[in-house]
Amino acid sequence: MKPIHLNLASRPYRDYRPVYVVVVALSLATAFLMLNNVETYYRYIHETQATRAKIAQVEQQAAVEKRREDAARQRLAGLDLKYLDEQTRFINAKLAERAFSWSRLLDELESVLADDVRLVSVTPNFRDTGDIDLVMEFRTKSSDGMITTINRMNADPQFRDAFPSNETQQDDGGFAFALSAKYIPESGTALQRTKGTR
Repeated sequence: MKPIHLNLASRPYRDYRPVYVVVVALSLATAFLMLNNVETYYRYIHETQATRAKIAQVEQQAAVEKRREDAARQRLAGLDLKYLDEQTRFINAKLAERAFSWSRLLDELESVLADDVRLVSVTPNFRDTGDIDLVMEFRTKSSDGMITTINRMNADPQFRDAFPSNETQQDDGGFAFALSAKYIPESGTALQRTKGTR
């Protein structure tokens, strides 16, 4: 018969060494992982310092450009663009008037007119679009002088849209007539030809 061993001690002996070993091992692993995370964090902070500085610099420049854009938009919103456009057109008309060559105009009219047609007066009108309108009065001895003048003007590249306004017969048997036409100086014609070929 097997004897019975009773443990009657108030604090019986238990072997906790395996538990201690596991706790110590887990503590060491936790400490190692924490140290590794701290080292990784500081290495990240150190290695990305230059990159973060560049990002901050770019963001600062973007903020400065944004403020400049807002200021430019406010200034543009405060401008009276219609008034500036009218001023520009007026200045362009004045520049065209100053650059206008009477001698060139008269030479070109002389090359267009027939022998029996005489120019009495010419009045240029400088539009703010840069166009030059002419109002001209003529005298002719023949009844077809006005038609001949219109055809010859329309065939010349320096004149466009020649159109009669009136024609009256004179006491001497001749005729007086008035024409309006657009005048394009030679440089302007060359510019229009260049635009037309594009």
